Amino acid sequence: SLLQEREKFTPPMEKSIKRELGKEIKKEFLLEDETVFVNHGSYGAVPRVVQAERVALLEKMDRHPDRWFRNDVRPLYDEAVKELSHFVGAAPENLVFVTNATAGINTVLKSLHLEPGDKILMTKHTYQACAFAAESAVKRAGAGTVVMDISLPVHSEDSFVEQVVETCKTNAGIRLAMLDHISSPSAIVFPVSKLAKELHKLGILLLVDGAHAPGQIVLDIENLGADFYVANLHKWCYAPRGCAFLWVAPSHRDSMEPLVTSHSYKMDMVEQFFMQGTIDHTPYLCVKAALKFYNDLGGHEAILGHIQPLLDWAQDMLSKAMDTTKLPVPHSMQAPFMRVIRLPIPEHSVYSMTRQGGINLMKDLYTNHKVVVAVVAFSNQPWLRISANVYNCKEDYLSLRDTLIMCFKQ
Repeated sequence: SLLQEREKFTPPMEKSIKRELGKEIKKEFLLEDETVFVNHGSYGAVPRVVQAERVALLEKMDRHPDRWFRNDVRPLYDEAVKELSHFVGAAPENLVFVTNATAGINTVLKSLHLEPGDKILMTKHTYQACAFAAESAVKRAGAGTVVMDISLPVHSEDSFVEQVVETCKTNAGIRLAMLDHISSPSAIVFPVSKLAKELHKLGILLLVDGAHAPGQIVLDIENLGADFYVANLHKWCYAPRGCAFLWVAPSHRDSMEPLVTSHSYKMDMVEQFFMQGTIDHTPYLCVKAALKFYNDLGGHEAILGHIQPLLDWAQDMLSKAMDTTKLPVPHSMQAPFMRVIRLPIPEHSVYSMTRQGGINLMKDLYTNHKVVVAVVAFSNQPWLRISANVYNCKEDYLSLRDTLIMCFKQ
């Protein structure tokens, strides 16, 4: 029964969260004991206490569906939006929930009135699904895209901004820049505030893909300067999967519509995004429990205090062990909870240097060796992207090192 499921997910005692961060905290999650997880950035991990909250909400919904959808869910939804607004520095009336960052990106792009000759700027580090969404949007309008490569090494934030500005000046017709806050494959923190200021001087709107940002960096979205901001909450904020948000600057709210048109059509933005038919709102409603878990761990300061030195050590250790190099970016542009290392796949290895070769390696690692890590490709190179969260410890990265060395000898 659902009640039994709830009891299974419920942690022994909430005070257990107060334990020292590291290996012991893994018990607060449902992660397999025998598997090494150093890829939190892809799918996150939902704490037991948050799973328990979701089960309780599902049980409440199914005990009396009419009461739930007609009376109960909206106050809970509004409360979740308010809680989220404090966490990300946003006004509640500018925030709506969406199922994931890709859905939010699609929502913005398909609400944008593009004309022939208009262009959307993105980079070669743009998440593939979002790049496809941009291609779909411009195809329907007879518009186009501009894809900027990121020159490595990146010497400074200012030099990066200059590269973006120069790309915009040399490609007439760019109307919207779709840029990451933290890039998915390369874990680069883009200087969003600086970019917004310069792009607006050129009359270019800024859509920020912040999929990896909430929980990793402290946000103040209202003062960031973006026109649109999309982000996930399942990655670094411990919410259930299917929980993300879209922030829209007040000047664009009236033109923003959800992908699904429903009963609240022609009403204000918040009403339209809330009323999406008979859907499962429980991932959104768990935001309060998820952020409580985050804060009970000590909040950003405590989490960063555990993760940053661990990842600094792991990146150095793996680079030396594999005789390879780190991604050459300044410290200010390095993601707090992710690192990227060039993957030196030997020529004689069964794994090729292609993107597919990296996918094969990644699958072999989690299928046959119980080590979960991200293998990515950009700048014509395969790279290893390691993540860390509160449950990770040095032994995890030593296991990763030993497994990679063994695989490369095959």
